[in-house]
Amino acid sequence: MGGPGPHDAVPPTPTSRQDTAFAGHGPYKPGVVFETTSEGDTVVVTYPVDASSTVGRPTYTINLLRWFTGSPTAPLPAGLPSNLPTALATDAYTSVPISSRGPFPVVLFSHGYGGYPEQSSFLTDHLASWGFVVVAPDQRCCDLKAVIGGHAGNSQEDVTDLRQALALVKRMDSTPRTLLTGKLDLTRVASLGHSAGGGAAITVAGDSDIRTYIAMAPSAGRPPPSKPGLIMQGTADKVVNPEATLRLYARLASPKRLVLIDGGGHNVFDDGCTIGAAQGGLVAFIETLHLAPAFQAEAVDGCSRPDVAPTTAWPLIEQVVTAELRFGLGIDGTPVGLNAGLDHAFAGVTASFSAGTGT
Repeated sequence: MGGPGPHDAVPPTPTSRQDTAFAGHGPYKPGVVFETTSEGDTVVVTYPVDASSTVGRPTYTINLLRWFTGSPTAPLPAGLPSNLPTALATDAYTSVPISSRGPFPVVLFSHGYGGYPEQSSFLTDHLASWGFVVVAPDQRCCDLKAVIGGHAGNSQEDVTDLRQALALVKRMDSTPRTLLTGKLDLTRVASLGHSAGGGAAITVAGDSDIRTYIAMAPSAGRPPPSKPGLIMQGTADKVVNPEATLRLYARLASPKRLVLIDGGGHNVFDDGCTIGAAQGGLVAFIETLHLAPAFQAEAVDGCSRPDVAPTTAWPLIEQVVTAELRFGLGIDGTPVGLNAGLDHAFAGVTASFSAGTGT
């Protein structure tokens, strides 16, 4: 596929510094809607919205407690303290139409072990602002509800969930009078994931529908045939060993890229460290509910010094992910800002970059 045509809905590359071109929000506002697959799985869809559609509308607030019951629209569980630090405001709007432009590329997002589809809203909202439709299923084998309840599994169900979520939005695209009717560019589909979800994003990239993939702190994953791909990893991660990530990267076929965030912990790629921060954050949440110490160790890795603050690293992550998706999906003929300049492009955080020639 070539670059964007004259009516392409994906915004052009800004004329500002290319190494930070996509770090700021794009021209769209993010919208969010909750759908259900034929198999009964909740899917969070984040999509581009025209700014005029958001006038007078409130933005959406995530409440982590709702994912205890496996749905962002479920009632809050009864009997829990009312002051638990579980809320996080987002930039997304509910009950708003998708942009009048389109079609838009699709990004399948896979959350991590003990995670939930909204776990990286800083990034999914950002991608929607740049003209991507992000499709994030609740991977029930290993989501927050399963882990808290002690019945998480270790299987390939997360990859199946991604395929079912893609089938859902394909049907919506071809069915009259849905939110997504005629709005998806299904020739441009990517996979993106964090932790266990990073492994799923790599594995599902072997499917013919997927043109490119990005894995953030991935645990395992079956390398696909030669497709553009990128791995990101924090060097201070205590959940996924950076050395294991380097070994996984070595097995990937070209073209491939690796970005290492200096001092980044495991949760630099999600919202966890910012949820309810004013009320003690996830530490207070976990201690109040007397959750397992092992869960706390994973949930707050990267949230405190000396690790780089996630909010400081987010602009770098947004730049890298957006640029790689645009290149891997054929929107940009050459990568924009994916080079050694990442080591000094963003205040307060450094990173190393390398590009591999394959195995």
